[in-house]
Amino acid sequence: MSQTCCNRLFRGEAWACFLLRMWIGMRLMFAGLTKWKGTNEETGAIEFKPEYGEGVKQGIIDQMAASTPLPKTMIEQYATFLPWALLGVGIWIIVGLFSRLALLSAGALILSLSLGLMLLPEDIEATFRGIEILVIALALVTVKHNILAVDNLIDLAIGGDRGGDNDKEQPRRQKD
Repeated sequence: MSQTCCNRLFRGEAWACFLLRMWIGMRLMFAGLTKWKGTNEETGAIEFKPEYGEGVKQGIIDQMAASTPLPKTMIEQYATFLPWALLGVGIWIIVGLFSRLALLSAGALILSLSLGLMLLPEDIEATFRGIEILVIALALVTVKHNILAVDNLIDLAIGGDRGGDNDKEQPRRQKD
């Protein structure tokens, strides 16, 4: 690793991106897992299995169908897809592969949740999704400093260390 890469590692922007990515990834991953949370009847231990999610899924379907103009078949499909999407996108962000696309996917997923929540009579939860959108937007702003991800390892393996946008090693303009 060159001196430039090490300098980039100690920048605050790199750590800001890493911390934002980890928070967003964990938030989405655990939001997906909690849809499948249940208690094992034999041991009494808490487990996460897709089978446990039927009650949560039905609650989402019932509430949305009763309170919004969305078609019930669309709500059912979304409620089935939602835990898998939250889990998958969360892991994708934590790993840091194609980070911009992963963060954009997270933003789209949270935006879709917001749409449904805004249609409910009490839409305070939509405000919280708005805060999550802001965090994702901040992560997208810092993603150019994303060196603690699989993206960076691939970049180093393929193209070498090209430095960041603010590196001092960039060619200087010639004076006329």
